Amino acid sequence: MRRLTAEEVHAQKIRELGLDPEALDLTTPEGLAGALRRAASYLCPCSSATLVRAVVDPLRGLVPDLEKAKELVQETLEAMISHGDILEQPELQEDGSPSARVLLYAAPASFVVRQSGLVVLLGVAADQLSPLPSELERRIQYLGHVRRLSPLSGTEDLRGELRELGLFELTSDAWLKGPKPSAASLAVAASDQALDVVPPSRDIPGLQLLDPAKPVRYYRGRWTEPKAHTGRFIARRQQAYGADLWCYVQLTNGQPERMIDFPKRGSRWRGCDEAWHLQMAIDAQRDSPQRFRVTSSGDAVVLEFFSPAPAWARRRWDAIGEPVPSAGSLFAYRIPKTEIEEERRFASEALWLEEITTGLKGRGAER
Repeated sequence: MRRLTAEEVHAQKIRELGLDPEALDLTTPEGLAGALRRAASYLCPCSSATLVRAVVDPLRGLVPDLEKAKELVQETLEAMISHGDILEQPELQEDGSPSARVLLYAAPASFVVRQSGLVVLLGVAADQLSPLPSELERRIQYLGHVRRLSPLSGTEDLRGELRELGLFELTSDAWLKGPKPSAASLAVAASDQALDVVPPSRDIPGLQLLDPAKPVRYYRGRWTEPKAHTGRFIARRQQAYGADLWCYVQLTNGQPERMIDFPKRGSRWRGCDEAWHLQMAIDAQRDSPQRFRVTSSGDAVVLEFFSPAPAWARRRWDAIGEPVPSAGSLFAYRIPKTEIEEERRFASEALWLEEITTGLKGRGAER
């Protein structure tokens, strides 16, 4: 009996996950995502610690740094939860009410179809490696935790074929779980109404304001201490322990009068996501909308942004493109040209952004 080398074990296991051993191994995000989906198919519902341990323990002796591998597995799992492959839900008690304990559940095999025909695959096959036949399986494009299928031609009916195979079709809205598109004024009015009814809050330590009067393309430069500011502002405030909290605050001559914290009670989004989205609405209402830029990059385009975006928007771009460095912008994605018109419309309708059609001059965007 011949003892396999670590490289041979990597190749064998990657092949068993339906991936290319010539391009990937068990330390790549693609390999780890495949291992997590496989483990989730027979362990879920379970805790995140259980799922991470099921993937990390077999790597002992196969990777030079097991602790670093564990961090990569945890990061990949978080990305998969955000993407929708794995669901995070409270454990139900005997009476049917949710408990404080959170468990992971394998999402059913499902898909989202883009306007271009591109398919984003989601979820986990319950009793097999993949619910797809080999001819479709070979066409899957793997990028990190994301799996995509492109139609071979304009006549190929991927939607119908995947439905026949038993996969569930999700709408983009149901997948992203973002707020429904509305006028910027309505989004601002909703937060203003919530602020109107809270009791006075005059002592807010460590307050920092995001000043809407400052240029929208230099995010870090928009943050300032309260001075003679009057109005309502996105802000961050200190707390005794942990990171600063996001809030919406009313000031008169720099003195706080009312405040609500983000996320709002019952919200499914993070505090920063609510705050960034509201700031987008505030800027649009002031006729100074935040910006994005599209530049050509060979057979693709680069989508550049100058301010942070909510996680539900980033999840969308993660699924169709790949993050790329870009001088002068806060973050950027390289996406196929076939996807850009849908993203232009999304940026305008859901985020109230305005496209820059001329080159930028001066200082670039920074955190």
